[in-house]
Amino acid sequence: MSILLNSNITTQMSSNVKEAMEPFYGEAIDLKNLAKPNQKALKAYSQAIDKIYRSIEAKDEDTILLTSSASEATSQVFMSMYLQYILTGRKNSIIISARASIDELKLAQFLESQGCRVYRIPATVDGTIDVELLKEYLNSKTALVSVPLVDEESGVIQPIEEISVACSMHDIPLYCNATHAIGKIPVNVQRTPVAYLSFEGSTIHGPKDIGALYINEKAPELMPLIYGADSEQAGLRAMPKEVANVIGFATALENAIDALDFDMEDVRELRDELEQGLLQMNDSYSLAPWAIRVPNVCIMAFADVHASMLLDRLAQKDIVAYSFATFANRNFERVSIIDIASLDSSLKHCVIGFSLNINNSEEEIKTTIEAVKEAVAQIRSEVSGGICEEVK
Repeated sequence: MSILLNSNITTQMSSNVKEAMEPFYGEAIDLKNLAKPNQKALKAYSQAIDKIYRSIEAKDEDTILLTSSASEATSQVFMSMYLQYILTGRKNSIIISARASIDELKLAQFLESQGCRVYRIPATVDGTIDVELLKEYLNSKTALVSVPLVDEESGVIQPIEEISVACSMHDIPLYCNATHAIGKIPVNVQRTPVAYLSFEGSTIHGPKDIGALYINEKAPELMPLIYGADSEQAGLRAMPKEVANVIGFATALENAIDALDFDMEDVRELRDELEQGLLQMNDSYSLAPWAIRVPNVCIMAFADVHASMLLDRLAQKDIVAYSFATFANRNFERVSIIDIASLDSSLKHCVIGFSLNINNSEEEIKTTIEAVKEAVAQIRSEVSGGICEEVK
C-alpha cells in the first residue's frame, strides 16, 4: 500500500464520497426537467449546492459557479478583467504574487503579451507576500489583485485580511485561489471579504474534475468562459453534465469542514513528527515558518540531494511526495522559496515537500522518516561535486 504524502497535488476519493455519488453516476439526468424520474437527483443536487455555499459561508445573494477546476476559475476571472477593463483602456494592470501557481503565472505571461501590465509582488523572508510593497502598486488603474490564500508549495498562509482591506480602500477586486486552504484552515468569505474565490475537489478527497468559483454579489461582473443558457449558472457557464460529481464535491467539502476541529490537529501532530525526524539529518532545512503554515505541509531541502533523485528513491518504496523544483525549465521558472529564505542557491533544486492528509498514520510517518534518511545518505554517498548545483 502506497504512503501518499502529496495531498496538495491530489487525494484519493473517500469512501463516503463514492457512496454519495453512486446512485447518480452515469445516469441521464436533466436538471431542467421536473419529471418524476429526475426528482431524486434534483433534491440531491439542491442539497449539494447548499453545502457548497455553506462550506465558505457564502450568502444566498452571492453566486457560485461550478467549474472543472480552480485553473478554469482563474482563467475566467483574469480574462474577464482583461477583456472588460484592460482591453477597453479603463484599467491597465493586474497585480499577482510572484509565488502564484504555475498556471496563474503562465496566464499572466499571456496577458502581458497582449499589452497588460502585470506586477509580480515578491514574498518576504517568511514566505508571505510583501503587503507594504503591494499597497504601493494599488491605484485607480488596477483591474485586479490576485493572491492565493495558501502557497501551494510551502503551505504558508497569506495575509488575506490585510490585503482585502487595502484593496477595498481603492475599490479593487481581490481574487483568491483557496484550493490549498479548504479543509486545512477555516475559509469564511464574510469574515474575509474577497470579490472572487476558487477551490476544487482534487485536494479534499473528492472528484478530480470539479471545482467552484465564488463571486461576491458586489464584485464586478464576469464574462462567460464556457457559454451556457441564460438559465444556467447566471448565464456565466454551462451546467456540469455529471450530477454525481457535484454531489461528490459537496460531500467532500462537508467532510473537509467537519475535519477541521479534530482530524487536522492529528494531522498537525504527524506533520511535526515527520519534520522533527527529518531535521535530525545534517544539512537539512525546514523552509517555512511553523506558525503561519497550514497543518499538513512539511517543506524541506537536503543539501546535495536533488529533489528528483529523492522522489525516485522514495517512489521505489511506494512513498509519494512532491517537488515543484522539478518543474523548472529555462523558459519559465517561479521564484524559489530558497531565494526567498536567502539560502544557498545550490539548494534550489533540492526542495521536496510532504503534504499529509487525514488518512496518514503514525506508522506511515515513521516509515517515511527512515526511508528519507536512507535515501539521502545513499544519494550523498553516490554523488560527489554537488548534484544540486544551480542549473546554469
